[in-house]
Amino acid sequence: MGLKYGSLFLVLLLTYYSLNHIYRNKERFSSTFYSMISLMVGVSSATISFLFILTINYNLLISFILDVLLAVLILGITKKLFNKGITDMLASLLGAFVGTTIGYMTFTSSITIVIVDVLFIVFIYLLLFFIDRKLVSNSPQKKKHIIEGKNERILIGSSNSTVLLISALLIWAIIFTVNIDKVKVGVIGQPQKQTAKQDDQNDLQYATIHVTASGFSPKNTIFKPETMTKIIVDVEKGSAENPKLTSADLGINIPLKTGKNILLLNNPLKGEYQISLEPSNSVGKLLVK
Repeated sequence: MGLKYGSLFLVLLLTYYSLNHIYRNKERFSSTFYSMISLMVGVSSATISFLFILTINYNLLISFILDVLLAVLILGITKKLFNKGITDMLASLLGAFVGTTIGYMTFTSSITIVIVDVLFIVFIYLLLFFIDRKLVSNSPQKKKHIIEGKNERILIGSSNSTVLLISALLIWAIIFTVNIDKVKVGVIGQPQKQTAKQDDQNDLQYATIHVTASGFSPKNTIFKPETMTKIIVDVEKGSAENPKLTSADLGINIPLKTGKNILLLNNPLKGEYQISLEPSNSVGKLLVK
């Protein structure tokens, strides 16, 4: 949890620094540079919303509310600093919705969060590096030319960008609404299998299967045959409501509590045994081989 909050703080801090850096040099920018603001807030909002939905355990409704609040915040900041808030608000909203969608399909893990953090830092570095290079290359003679007519080009570019962003938002909304039932939670980056460990002192094998909002993690667990088997089913808080572990293959139908649940199998034979999590209908396999 600390990594998630720390990552959110890092992204917000870098976004503010970047906006402030652009603001301090705004008189030296051409209209082209102002499109960089929309690009930056879009990527920043996508990253923030990606972290939002993982932090609140895949709650889409709360995540979308936070996305809208974030877009309103971006509107206020960019309106005050650059007097061009609407385009940036739409860019923020589109980026946030895309980030929410990707986050909804991504398995929560420290590796995932670190990868996103690194990619965001690299993006901000490259963007500011490009901006600074252009600022240095702008000679004083060009400055007057840049300022003259800048407002007119910004207005035209902003109008075109607004139309494109609204179109993109509508397309995203239609695609997501139509396919929402087909989108699976946490399918990206989810561990697929594990091998049970041996406890020689108690002469048994054991493995922990986590129950998350995306179902079983991992989905497949490999055991040795004809060995006393202990399965720890660890149900994460808020992952499911009144969950049950069922298996027609093993004759199991037991309610699960939040935390660790112990299941013992007496010397299972070779084969594949399917387990299910109710009421989400998530499935997994115990592979004895």
